Order: sequence, then structure tokens, then C-alpha cells
Amino acid sequence: MLSTWDDQAEKYRNGEISKEQYDRWRYTFPAEDTTQRWAKVPSQELSDMLADALKEE
Repeated sequence: MLSTWDDQAEKYRNGEISKEQYDRWRYTFPAEDTTQRWAKVPSQELSDMLADALKEE
């Protein structure tokens, strides 16, 4: 995540994006971030239950 923030800040400093574009991006991060892939992970409880079930087999 930090590298994404650094990338956007660098674009702003280099003039690739405007202050408005940078502000819009940072105020909506990570909802509108298109540079990374986000995945949902199972809860710790579910993960523990699955691990226990696999140990029994």
C-alpha cells in the first residue's frame, strides 16, 4: 500500500496528475485504487476450523 501512495505522490510531484486528481485519489483510497488487486480472506475462525479439519484427516 505504501508503494501505491508513493507512486501517486510521485505522479503529482512530476506534474503527471493535478492536485485535484491527487486529492480525489487519496480521499477515496483504497476504494478507487486500480493499481493493486484486493482479495477477501476468510476469518481467522474459519481458517482455524479448516486447518483443524485437515489435521484430522
